[in-house]
Amino acid sequence: MTEKLKNQLIGVKSGRNFRELGGYQTKDGKTVKMHKLLRTANLGTLDENDQKLLQDYGVKYIVDFRSSTEAEAEPDRIPEGASYDFDPVFSEDLTNASSSVENVVAMGEKDPQAGFKHMFIAYDDMITSASAQKAYRHFFDLLLANDQDGQSLIFHCTAGKDRTGFGALLILSALGVPAQTIKQDYLLTNVTTADFVEDFLAKAKAKGANEATLNIIKDFQTVHPEYIDHVFETLDKNYGGVNNYLRDIMKLTDDEISQLRKIYLE
Repeated sequence: MTEKLKNQLIGVKSGRNFRELGGYQTKDGKTVKMHKLLRTANLGTLDENDQKLLQDYGVKYIVDFRSSTEAEAEPDRIPEGASYDFDPVFSEDLTNASSSVENVVAMGEKDPQAGFKHMFIAYDDMITSASAQKAYRHFFDLLLANDQDGQSLIFHCTAGKDRTGFGALLILSALGVPAQTIKQDYLLTNVTTADFVEDFLAKAKAKGANEATLNIIKDFQTVHPEYIDHVFETLDKNYGGVNNYLRDIMKLTDDEISQLRKIYLE
């Protein structure tokens, strides 16, 4: 039975979905270290207090999975002492961009499940596209560089749920965390961003959005268990499982996996 997951929020008030991956148990009884690995939404809204909080937390590496359009529209506010690495998964945001929303909303008049279905396309691209595979391999290079005690690495996209969610799946799998724990961590986004999504939908409704549009927006702003199940099923079907994907597509060697476990587990 997987441990009951506690809320992993770290106390950031001017951003959303900032949380620890420390504390999770591996299959062989080890624990992911605290203050080493953070998954978050973008850092563009951070105030000085939260930048200081992250500085004190030991943040040294920031990995930004967003497209150039997203990053330029809302640049990360970097805590003092941290290095920033632009590492785009997509050439454009397939999960949250206004153009994507508009296109799917247009389809939604005929198909109320259009937003839900669109997300499967986005996840397939994260797994199979050359740009995504290159980005996630570079992510592992930075994870391997984060080898000093007391130093943390943040990885994020815009909302901290899809591109970030797949990144979390990859690193937690490499560390030996069970799939069930990874799924629960993925779904925690719906808890940590509930107020944001409720406010987002209320504003859209006030501007005249109909039920079909609101449903599509909600599917874009939340996560569903079907999404993460689809990722694991695709990895199993196309690559023989996540461990084969890490070895054959991410090109992680046995030595690199051992090094990751030395850095991030206790």
